[in-house]
Amino acid sequence: MSIYAYLLFPDLSLDAQGLDHHKSKIAIHHKNRIIQSSGDAIADGVLPGVTLSMALVLCPKLYIYPYQPNIERRSLHRLAIWAYQYSHQVAIWNKGLCIEVSKSKLLFGDLAEFSQTIKQSAILQKNRVHIAFGYTPEMAALFLKQKVRPREHAFYKTLHQIPIEAINIQDNQKKRLKNMGFRTIGDYFTATSRSRQSRLHQDTYQYLDAVAGRHQTPLTWFTPPAVFNQSIEFIKGLESINMLKFPANRLVQDATNWLNQRQCATTEIRWKLILEDRTTESLHILLKQAASNTSALSEPTWLKLEKLNLRSSIIEIRLQIHHLQQATLTNHDLFTKAHDLDRSQLINRLIARLGSDCITTPCRIQDSRPEYANQLKKCQLSHPLPDIPPRPIWLLDSPKPLGYSPEKAGHVLLQGPERVETGWWDFKPVCRQYWIGTCHHERISWIYEDQHSKIWWLAGWFA
Repeated sequence: MSIYAYLLFPDLSLDAQGLDHHKSKIAIHHKNRIIQSSGDAIADGVLPGVTLSMALVLCPKLYIYPYQPNIERRSLHRLAIWAYQYSHQVAIWNKGLCIEVSKSKLLFGDLAEFSQTIKQSAILQKNRVHIAFGYTPEMAALFLKQKVRPREHAFYKTLHQIPIEAINIQDNQKKRLKNMGFRTIGDYFTATSRSRQSRLHQDTYQYLDAVAGRHQTPLTWFTPPAVFNQSIEFIKGLESINMLKFPANRLVQDATNWLNQRQCATTEIRWKLILEDRTTESLHILLKQAASNTSALSEPTWLKLEKLNLRSSIIEIRLQIHHLQQATLTNHDLFTKAHDLDRSQLINRLIARLGSDCITTPCRIQDSRPEYANQLKKCQLSHPLPDIPPRPIWLLDSPKPLGYSPEKAGHVLLQGPERVETGWWDFKPVCRQYWIGTCHHERISWIYEDQHSKIWWLAGWFA
């Protein structure tokens, strides 16, 4: 039998604002009533249900935001992407998430271990979550409402003890059930199905059957988007870049979850900041190496954001990822130190701080002249290199003259010659014969004879 987990997020309306409500006095209001408050606001007496005017009297520094179902729905969509890592069947249902976890138990353990895994992951995302399990979404939601967490073998026993007042039906239907002599759900199911169906509204009958696991409610399963395109809107504009750090990190965490679920990485992310004057600031960040972890995406982002000079307040931030490539497993060296810096992340930070033009890569170009073959370029050349004899690691900045005889300078020829005659097209012609030799029978040298002047030169040393 299928088992469903129902996840309810008590701070959903606050989280949807994209602000760090854990350190601020924030409240959400609807129809002149407070419906949700942050911890600091509750400490000042701003409880759900108080009027808006009373809340401002109790807490003059309170930030108030109107309830917006569309933003809340968007926040649930973001949470569905996060929950997709625990099951491929996730549905947005009843202002929460419903997850089919029958097969997930094979990976995450029993229901208690699975619940602990979900809660720990939510804490890392700075979200509070309440979770309960049942054979149907309605059963799990009822257990969550009653704050009971029965084990799988005790689902039916616990369900039959729940009073009729707790079920989610209209008050007149509850009164009708009580008049029929039913005090608990167990009492209700002691009667025959025909007598129950004839005396109740069809919706109530089907709901109670769904609570008992006798009727399956069809769910619309969530599908992760093909591209990542998420945003956070702010009712009151953010006036500084520092206020942007929390929502930017939240979007990066969501993007990391999305990339890991698809087993992909990216080398390009795009940020858009919508300002209050309806202008847009765009940030295009290129990564040196494909990445899918939070630090690799957030550090270059923050270095770019710190350099922005805003003309007005920020009312929306958006993160887009369109270019993907298959993620590769990282090979770890047995002797790599635990605190070594990742080179690719270091290069990404340098590019974000200094710009792409300031980072060059040593590479070899197709030129037979040693003094021109090794250069610093902005990107690694992809064309194949010529098949050439061995070259020394250490090349002298300027060749050292050896006179007309290498033997008199202490060099004994071992291998050669290698003739290099090129450079006539750029007016820097050379005509040389390179040899590998030894200097006083200790060091291996690389020397050449200029074919025009017949003078020998020391070009470099082999290791």
